[in-house]
This record gives sequence, structure tokens and C-alpha cells, in this order.
Amino acid sequence: MTKETSLAVFCQYIPIRLNDEERVLLKVLEQCLHVSEYTDHVDIAGRRGNKVRRILDGILEATHIATGLTVASGKEFSLTTTCHHSSSSNNNGNGTTGTTGNAMHTTTTTTEKSQITNPEDMMKELQNNNGKKKKKNGKKNGKKSRNVTPPPLIGNIASKLPKDNALLFQNMFEVGRRNKVLNPSSMRTTYGKLMYLLQDAQSPTVAKSLGFSLHKDILLVGPYLQDCNSLLLNDERLSEATRVILDRDDHGIKLDRTTIDDMVARQRVLRQELVDDYSTQKLSAPQVIRILESIRDAFTYVDQNVRPVERMLRHLEEIFDPSVPEDRELSLQLTGASRMSTTTTTGARYGFSAFSTSGSTGPTLSHSHATQYTFCWQSLQLWCKVQRNMHKLWVCADDDLLSISTCYHLNNTGQGLNRVQSCPKVAKVMRQLLSKTQSEAGAAWVGLSVIHLGDRDVPNALMFIDKYTQIPRFLNPIVAFLDGLDHLEDDFVLRDYITKNFGSPTRLQKLVLCDYFKHGFDGSGDDGGSCIDGRLTSSWNWTSLLAKKKYYHAFMLSGFQGFDGDFK
Repeated sequence: MTKETSLAVFCQYIPIRLNDEERVLLKVLEQCLHVSEYTDHVDIAGRRGNKVRRILDGILEATHIATGLTVASGKEFSLTTTCHHSSSSNNNGNGTTGTTGNAMHTTTTTTEKSQITNPEDMMKELQNNNGKKKKKNGKKNGKKSRNVTPPPLIGNIASKLPKDNALLFQNMFEVGRRNKVLNPSSMRTTYGKLMYLLQDAQSPTVAKSLGFSLHKDILLVGPYLQDCNSLLLNDERLSEATRVILDRDDHGIKLDRTTIDDMVARQRVLRQELVDDYSTQKLSAPQVIRILESIRDAFTYVDQNVRPVERMLRHLEEIFDPSVPEDRELSLQLTGASRMSTTTTTGARYGFSAFSTSGSTGPTLSHSHATQYTFCWQSLQLWCKVQRNMHKLWVCADDDLLSISTCYHLNNTGQGLNRVQSCPKVAKVMRQLLSKTQSEAGAAWVGLSVIHLGDRDVPNALMFIDKYTQIPRFLNPIVAFLDGLDHLEDDFVLRDYITKNFGSPTRLQKLVLCDYFKHGFDGSGDDGGSCIDGRLTSSWNWTSLLAKKKYYHAFMLSGFQGFDGDFK
């Protein structure tokens, strides 16, 4: 359970993991987005032609591609729900209605009661069943039963209009959005295209012309269990049954195998008890298991993201004195030499261009050692809270991007053309986290408390959420290198190299940390210097300069490969 909120509230923002059928739809969606050139044709500076017409053509082209790829996949699905379906709906305010997304199997799934996949065979089977029902009911009331219409299959969607396949597209796009929340490292080159397409489809003018909606709420644990009238979230056993089992205790001491096996066995027993107690007609045993796995996935995700931030925070507290530096070489004092001009930073405020050093001429902040210590400590504390609430921020970002009450404006923000849109829900959560951090700081807040959202620095919620998913990506390699310096007993070559050039592994650890806390928070990443989003960009600027550091070869010899992974 997180420190910031109760488990029941936390589960209101946890997506349900994908099943096998949904993964087929996800594959189709990824292939569709890979070949689509939607944003290239829509987000252009030229005013020639009708933009609504370009949007409609792009959306219809994407739906046609998705239809063809679905048929080519060779997988047959039923376009009707096979399990509990929420009675509520999502009114988009434009005359169209989308499903709520709180049903466990609202995605297209294969028929589960029969192994028949051929449409003709299914028709025969249904007719035989109907004939039996006729005879049975005829004996009772002498009336004939009407034939049951079989569920439509994806096998014939190619002959239908896009509006007739709206449920398929709603499910497919919802699966893509849900998968992105579950796995932020996936769809890194196509997720923006997906959200911008849906954002345009939410426009009342476009939706009216389309005649159908592509929107569907993300399938979340809390709302789904509420629809099923399940009290699972109120069970005290749930927290222990879904918690992450680590091989080390809170002090970093490795646990013995017997202790770990006992915890795993205890968790297995609790999970089985929950499955037995909460399996009902509306919530089957496999669905309960899927819910438990989804909650554990969320806990694992939060733990992996928070751990490197907490580790850096612990290094700061244990190695550096908050008031006086250990020696001059380990001083965090900053002297702002210059500030970036707006003319030289037009391409380096956000996005991956912001992680470069173009236009940066050094620190823009002037802090004493004590002030810089507090500045770093407060920033890391805020990052911890943000990472613990990433699921909530993801859901809020999705709501802000696809809102029908706020529209975007295509502006040149200095980073190219971007969709500038207000982010009220994300801003509210961030203000709450910032306020809580400031109240717990125990000292005056150092630097600005400005949160850039919906402006030139962070144009929309997509840019915001992408920026904060980078924190574990650049802190994890640093933490791995620092922790590896404590275990060099068997690596004689690296140990001798470090001892010869830096004195000792411990000394090198201190030098790296000092350099990061000093120049990773020097305001060089933003012309505001110390704003909330500028602190993060400054750290990215520091990572881009690693190759110029005197300890760079030690990083490489330790197995360091970079601060980012595959964009696919």
C-alpha cells in the first residue's frame, strides 16, 4: 500500500491487465499506428485546405487500416460482450455515446461456450438449440420461440462501414491506452499519434461528421469491482496478497531463501482465499485472479519507479552534511555564471531536444551548499510523490487530453508545432503533491513553485506525463553504478583503475553524487532555473554531458550502456 493513499483509492486508477484476446487487438493497433501518417498530415503549419476534412480523412484511413489488419490477423471475435457489462455509458456531448469501459470483457473476445469458429457452423448450432427450445416451450404454452440472432463476427467487418464497427475501434483504442499506462516503455513512437487521433475524434464537429465515437473509458480495477458490487477492495488480506516480495529488507540486508519461500507460500494461500471468497456469478474466479494480478502489477511498477529516487535521496542524506561540506571538492555550492537566452533555447525546453545542451552555458542558480542541499532534497521528495501517484496522473492526463470541454491550439512553442491544451486534472493533482511536499519539508521552499502545464514549456498532458516517466530511466543507471562500487571484490581491473584515478571506490561514489546533485539541479535545463519542471530538465542535461566527465570511463567499464532503452 502506498504512503500517499489507501488501497481502495489507489485501485481507482489501476488498469486491468490485458488478456490474450486484447493482446491481439493491441498488436493490430500497433501495426496500424506504425504505418499511419496521421499527425504528419494534420499537424501542419499550412492553412491550405479544410482541417476538419484532413482530420476526417486521417481517422477514416486509420479505421480502414485497422479493419484490414484485424481481418488479416485470422482471429475471429464476437463484437458483443460475453461477460458483465456496465449499464452506464459515456456521453461525449456530441450526439454519440461510448461504452464506459468498466466491464471486464468489453473487448472483443472469442465465443467461450463453444469451440465453433465457423460462422455457418455457429448458425447451425444456434438453429438446433432454438429448435430444441421450441419443442420444450411448445409443450408448456403452445407458443413458438423466436430464433436467437447470433453475435456478429469480425470475419465480416470488412464489408461494413466504419460506424458499424465502432465497438471494435473503441475496444482497440482503449486497449492501447490501457497498455501504455501498464507499460510506459511501450508505444513510445506511436502513443502520441494515438492520443492526438482520439483527441481530434472527440471534437464535437468531427464526431458529428463521423457519426460514431472512438472513445471508451480505460478499464480500471476500482470502477469494475464497483460495477460488480464486489467488496474485495475492503478486505484486509488484499494488501498482503498483492504486495511485492523483495529479496532484501528495508535496510538493504539480503533475506535468506527460507524467509522468502515462507512469504511466497503465505501470499499464495491468501490469494486462494480471496478467490474462493469473492468468486460470484458476476465475478468469476479467473477474473478475481486477473484483478489480483493487476494490483500486484501496479505495486511492482510503483516500487521500481520509486526505488531509484529513494536511493538517491538516501545517498544525499547519508553522504552530505546539510550545512557544511565534507571538503571543498564535495561542496554543492553553485555560482550562476550566465542565463540562457530565449533565442538560444528555442529547441531545448522540452521533448528530447530539451535533454540536449544546446544553449546551455552553465549553472543559472546561485546557491550556497546548504541551500543547494535543501533544493535537491525537496526536489527528490517531490519526485517520490509523483512516482507513487503515476497511475493517477496517467488517468488524469488521459482525461485532460480527451476532454470535450477544453480544446487545443496548434502553436509554435519553440520546439516546433505543438498542441497547446490546458490540463486542469493533472494540474490539480500536481498542486496537491507539491503542497504536501512543501508542508513536509520543514524549511522554506527553495526555488520557484511554478508548474508548467499547457504553456510553451509543457504544451499538454502528453508532454507532462512523458517527461515524468523519464525519472526512473536516468536514475536507475546512476544507482546501479553507485551500488556496484560497493561490490568490486572480484573485479580487480576496475577496482585498480578506480583506486589509481580516484583514490577509492567510496571516493568516486562521493564525487559522482556531488557532481549530480550540483550540476543536475543547477537550473541549466530551463530559463526559469528552479521551476518544478526545470529541475527535471536540468537532470537530463546532466546525463547528456556524462561522456565529458572524468569518471565516464569508470561508468563504461562497469557495464553502463546508456540512460534510455529501445523506443519500440
